[in-house]
Amino acid sequence: MNKEIQRFCWFDTIGKKESNRGTIWKYKRAIEGHKLLLAEWKLMTHTVANDHNRFFQIYDGHTYSHWGSFRNIFDQSTLDAFSSSRYTGASASGNLHNWECKELTMSARSEDPDYVTQFVLIVYFYEVPMTKAERFEYAVKQPRYKYRHGFATTLDRFEG
Repeated sequence: MNKEIQRFCWFDTIGKKESNRGTIWKYKRAIEGHKLLLAEWKLMTHTVANDHNRFFQIYDGHTYSHWGSFRNIFDQSTLDAFSSSRYTGASASGNLHNWECKELTMSARSEDPDYVTQFVLIVYFYEVPMTKAERFEYAVKQPRYKYRHGFATTLDRFEG
């Protein structure tokens, strides 16, 4: 099977620290019957000469706890993180070592009370077909629809 590299680009702006866009999230799920092999990420951000930071993180799965975008708080689903300031420069990249997942979430957060930050975050990945066993596994681990406790099943009717 010949895999082709694909990319998931996120062009956006982070608002000021106390604004409603101070922390923003982006979510990507593989198409039916496929999984993502995450290869690497690249980031370019506009930094101004101040001491306030911008945080970028990539998570495995759909993140429900939004505490992971705050300084020095990480959850187990964090795959990679980067803190951008005038000391670290305006661009960064990282290797994700072909991490397998059905879905990923990216977050960006600003601690700058004065400036709006522009950035681009690109995740390079392969989208490969899953086996039948993997389809059942991801239907339980990362289902498309979330059900409350007490429902008959968490298996997605399209992934079974």
